[in-house]
Amino acid sequence: MKNSTRVISTIYFHCIRLMKALHPTNIFNRFTKISNKIFSLTFLLLFVFGIMGILTFYYLSVIYENKIYEESANTLHLSSTVLDRELEAIEEFSFQIVTDNYLQAYLDRLRVETISYESYITRMQIIERLILYVNQRSFIPSIQIVDANGKISIGGFSSEDVDIEKITAQVDAAGGSNVWYRDEQSNTLFAAREFKKQEKLSLDHLGYLIISLDLDDLIDNTLNLTPNKKFFITQGKDIIYSDVFQPNEVNSFLDLQVSDHYQIKDIDNEKYLVTPQSSRFFNMTYYNILPFENVSSQKTLITRIMLIYILLVVFITIFISRRSANAISKPIEELTQKMKTVQKGNFDQIEYDNKDYLKDEIGDLQQNFHIMLDKINELINENYRKQLVIKETEYKALQSQINPHFLYNTLDSINWMAKMNQQVKVSAMAEALGNMMRNIISKKDPLIKLKEELDIVKNYITIQKYRYEDRLDFELEGDPELNASLIPKLTIQPIVENAIQHALEEMVGTCKISVYILSKGENLTIKVRDNGSGIEKETIEQIYEGKVKSKGSGIGLYNINERIHLMFGQDYGVEIESEKGQGTTVTITLPFVKE
Repeated sequence: MKNSTRVISTIYFHCIRLMKALHPTNIFNRFTKISNKIFSLTFLLLFVFGIMGILTFYYLSVIYENKIYEESANTLHLSSTVLDRELEAIEEFSFQIVTDNYLQAYLDRLRVETISYESYITRMQIIERLILYVNQRSFIPSIQIVDANGKISIGGFSSEDVDIEKITAQVDAAGGSNVWYRDEQSNTLFAAREFKKQEKLSLDHLGYLIISLDLDDLIDNTLNLTPNKKFFITQGKDIIYSDVFQPNEVNSFLDLQVSDHYQIKDIDNEKYLVTPQSSRFFNMTYYNILPFENVSSQKTLITRIMLIYILLVVFITIFISRRSANAISKPIEELTQKMKTVQKGNFDQIEYDNKDYLKDEIGDLQQNFHIMLDKINELINENYRKQLVIKETEYKALQSQINPHFLYNTLDSINWMAKMNQQVKVSAMAEALGNMMRNIISKKDPLIKLKEELDIVKNYITIQKYRYEDRLDFELEGDPELNASLIPKLTIQPIVENAIQHALEEMVGTCKISVYILSKGENLTIKVRDNGSGIEKETIEQIYEGKVKSKGSGIGLYNINERIHLMFGQDYGVEIESEKGQGTTVTITLPFVKE
């Protein structure tokens, strides 16, 4: 187990190293000239696309082979269906003959007549009737009738060496129904059936019907096979039809399992694609055979053409890429040499030749390089002057900057000095102002916790309480579990400040400002309510449009609303509800967000 783990780890390590080595950056860094890098990029792309082409060709060749196999199987399925229908039609045809009223009457007459002129006439009438039936099928050379006395009447061409006794014995064994018999000496198939008297349903024996089928004509007329395909038919272990295979060769195919899929069989060191299919109506099996060489030869030809094409593409690509890389790198190398001259401190004008191959982006680069050299001395002098101005400006900016930590420390010193002198109000205001500024300045993230925002509000109210005393009545209600939710920084405090600026300062009595924190579904709702004089509808519309400037911190309702829209979308924001003399309620709707 340990050895296998070690082997897997080693293989994984080498694969990682190989991937790193084949990374384009690592490959490019191995070359110092841009021409070699361009050539290596071209070669890498050629390699990648070549592998993809080979894999695609392999995949398409597999698809091509499968299509050939499937086409052969589909051909056999169609052939079996056509043959089944044709053989079924022959059975119906034989039944039509044995039920022919004229032939029934003729055979019944011959059963009782002896040798006479009348019997001769009757036999000729039977032959004429049979000829009519023979002419209905091109692949039926003859139709024979053996009457009750054993005499044979033939319509069409006579078949030689027909084993009448064997055929009639099979018919008797089948109870007089249709049977199929094959002559082993020729590709002739016989359909035989018994004549039975239909009059009064007596079913007396009248004779036998034997129809000869030329299988070569039948298959040629119905299947229309291509010359490279082979076909034969078996019934059990017996061969019904075979076009080119000998019986011993056919026996090699009989062990194949009958299915809807193709199979490959080796016969005498030759491979064949075989698709056996059972007949749906008869105890027969059809075999469609295609030499495997026909498929492989086409694949071999395509493979050779593909290889020649790949080699030709590789040669042409390498040739063109090398020439192109040199054409691109040559003007760049010349420009590099000129830059090295400038690098040594020589800013004099370098001779510039407007060559044909410089009429491109590289030529523009060279031209701009020379224009740069014309201005470089002027830029150096100008840079000296600007540097002096910049340093003086930076010095003045540093003088005007105030370190926030210095401010915190100063407020803290004021706080402790006030406590030492028992100035409680001054101490509380200094401490609240320091905490408020620390929360505002030190929090760099755009989103802060609700608790931190409320701390800013509380510190601000502490300062305003000492200013307005009993005229300011502040109330804060909310679920402590919502304190961890995140809201934009300086969302509530500016609204409270606006309430003091527009409500408290414009009234004589006590101004009550209430802040409610609510949770509605997946949203966080913050309401800031005051009992001031209210806002007119026209003024509310101007606030939404950003036309009303804030008198407080400068962060108005419009800015707060726009920040919320940018962060969370148009579904969230600020809503103002107010009536003249009824106070104002500002509702902030935010998504419930946690860290």
